Amino acid sequence: MYEKVILFNPINNRNVNMATLILRDTHRALEEKMKSLDKLKKKTSLKIRDAASHGDLKENAEYHAAREEQSLIIRKTQLMQSHSPFQIIEYSEIETDKVGFGNKVTIREEGKDEAEDYYLLGPIEFELDLYPFVVTYHSPFGQAIFGKKIDEDFTLEIRGKETKFTITAIEKISAE
Repeated sequence: MYEKVILFNPINNRNVNMATLILRDTHRALEEKMKSLDKLKKKTSLKIRDAASHGDLKENAEYHAAREEQSLIIRKTQLMQSHSPFQIIEYSEIETDKVGFGNKVTIREEGKDEAEDYYLLGPIEFELDLYPFVVTYHSPFGQAIFGKKIDEDFTLEIRGKETKFTITAIEKISAE
């Protein structure tokens, strides 16, 4: 399906973790988000400088609000960067014979009439909120469905109770 990407860390002569899987469109969206955050950070820096020029910083609400805003922007940027390096997945690489990255998976919980759709993707798709019901491939639910085929069952412990699920359909996520 996908080649496992192992990166070599020359500092300690050891292999490091696999790259984060990401769809091509998501990678573009991430680049746009990072540019947007960078512009916002610069704008906020100007707000901080302007607010600081008004004098006493202890009671300067504008200054404190701008510093808080900049802190949130920096945290968001660091979170997005923490998932790199990336392995970009093209839509043509997504397969549907078994559940894998880039699939829309329809799953029915035992005892329920309606099946629900989940999107097996990565942490960036989750953070950018690009799809409904994103399940990351690192999560316990994602690990449980990974590699399953249509009509295959799996069980998860939810709130101390074993719950059975069945894969009812596997589709390729389409470029939107």
